[in-house]
Amino acid sequence: MLDQLLNFIKKQKLFQPGDKIILAVSGGIDSMVMLDLFQKTNFSYAIAHCNFKLRGEESNEDQFLVEQTAAECKVPYFFHTFQTRDYAEKHGISIQMAARELRQEWFSELLKNEGYDWIATGHHLNDSFETALFNLAKGTGISGLKGIPPKNNRYIRPLMFASREMILDYAREQNIIWNEDRSNQTIKYHRNLIRHQIVPELKKINPNLEETFAFSMEKIEAAERIYQNSVHDIKEALIEPKDDGIRLDKGKINCLHEAGMYLYEILNEYGFNFQQVKDILIKMNGQPGKTFYSKNHQLIVDRKYLFISNRPEKEDIEISFGADAEEVVHQYGQLILQKIDIGDVAFSGDENIAFLDFDRLKFPLAVRPWRQGDRFQPLGMRHKKKLSDFMIDEKIPLNLKQQVLVLTSGDEVVWIIGLRIDDRYKITGKTRNVYKIYNISVDDKSF
Repeated sequence: MLDQLLNFIKKQKLFQPGDKIILAVSGGIDSMVMLDLFQKTNFSYAIAHCNFKLRGEESNEDQFLVEQTAAECKVPYFFHTFQTRDYAEKHGISIQMAARELRQEWFSELLKNEGYDWIATGHHLNDSFETALFNLAKGTGISGLKGIPPKNNRYIRPLMFASREMILDYAREQNIIWNEDRSNQTIKYHRNLIRHQIVPELKKINPNLEETFAFSMEKIEAAERIYQNSVHDIKEALIEPKDDGIRLDKGKINCLHEAGMYLYEILNEYGFNFQQVKDILIKMNGQPGKTFYSKNHQLIVDRKYLFISNRPEKEDIEISFGADAEEVVHQYGQLILQKIDIGDVAFSGDENIAFLDFDRLKFPLAVRPWRQGDRFQPLGMRHKKKLSDFMIDEKIPLNLKQQVLVLTSGDEVVWIIGLRIDDRYKITGKTRNVYKIYNISVDDKSF
C-alpha cells in the first residue's frame, strides 16, 4: 500500500518532495492509516487534531490516542479544542457546518503561522463515491459527479486511491490502533444512509463498484476539463467589466446554445443558483427592471444588458406603527392591515396572511429583520424556540434567511412574516377581534 501511496502522490502531483505537510488526524481508522504510511516515508510532516467536544469522553479518548501516537512518531503536534455547539447556536448553523468552519479556519491559521504547505486528510475512494451519490441525489453538475477531488486549494487527499476495504486490511495487518466513532453507524445522517444502505445494494449489481468509480472519475475529470475550457471562452466573450461590477450582453446570451448552463457558470460565482438562472433566462427578454438577488449580489435586467453588482447593504430598520395603520411599507414589500370581526375570518392556507388575536397585541407593533437570539412559540407548540433553530428545521436557504422579517408586539415576536405565527397570538374560542395582516412581497424578488 505504501508503493500505491507514493505512486498516487506522484501521478496526481499532490505536493513536491520538500513540501511540509500537516496531517489532519482524528483518531479514526482512515487518518491513522494515513499517519502510519507517512511515517514510513521521508516526507516532512506534522500532526493536527481537532477536539470538537461533541462525543463526551470519546472525544477526549481520540485526542489522547493522537497525542500518544504523535509522541511515538516524534513529529510536531498541534491540537485545538472547540466549543462547537456554542458556535453553531451563535451563528444559526448546523453542528456539522460549525465543525467544518471551525476546522477550516484553524487549519488556515496553522498553514500561515507554522510555515506548512498542505493539509492532508484521510478521505478515500469510498468517501468520494458516497459524496458523488449524495451530490447526485441533492442535485449537481458535472463537477459534483467527480466526488472529492484529490487536491483542492491547500487540501490534499493522499488516500484517494484506496477503498475502505483496503484501508481496513492494512490497519489489521499493521496492528494499527484506532478509535471507532459510533456516530458512523447511525443512518440518521444522509452520508451514513448512503454508506450502509444504498452502496451495499449497488454492490449487488457491481461488486467492483469502487474500482469502476475510479475509472469513471478519470473520464468525468477529463470531460470537465473540456467543458471548463469551453466555459472559459464563453466568459471571455460575454463578461464586460464595469466600475461597480460586470455586465452581460443579452443579445450574445440569446445566441448561445445551452445558454442556461453558460449563464449559470458565470452567475454561480456571484451566488446565484440554477433555479434563479432559469428564471433570469425567462424574464430577461421581458419588461426591463427585474431584479434578482443572491446573498451578496444583485442582478438587474436592463434593456440590452444584465448588470451584476454588489448587493446594497440594508440596515437593521425597525418600522413601528399603531392600531390605526392600514398599510406599512417594508424593505421587501408591504403589509396590508385590517381589524375584522371573528365571523369574517376565512382561512386560505396562504402563509403570507396572518390572523392574530387583536386584543392580545400591544401597540405600537413593529416590523424588523430577525436577530440572533430572537425566540417565539411556533403555532401548535407549547414551548419557545429560537428563530435560528426554526429556520434550520424549516430548511430556509441561507440566501433567504437574511430577508426574513418579524412582526413584534412589545418584546415578543408574534409572526415570522410569511412563515409562522406565534401560538400565543392565535385565534381561539375566546377571540372577538381579529387582526388580519397580508404581506405582499415585491414582484421582482425571484429566488
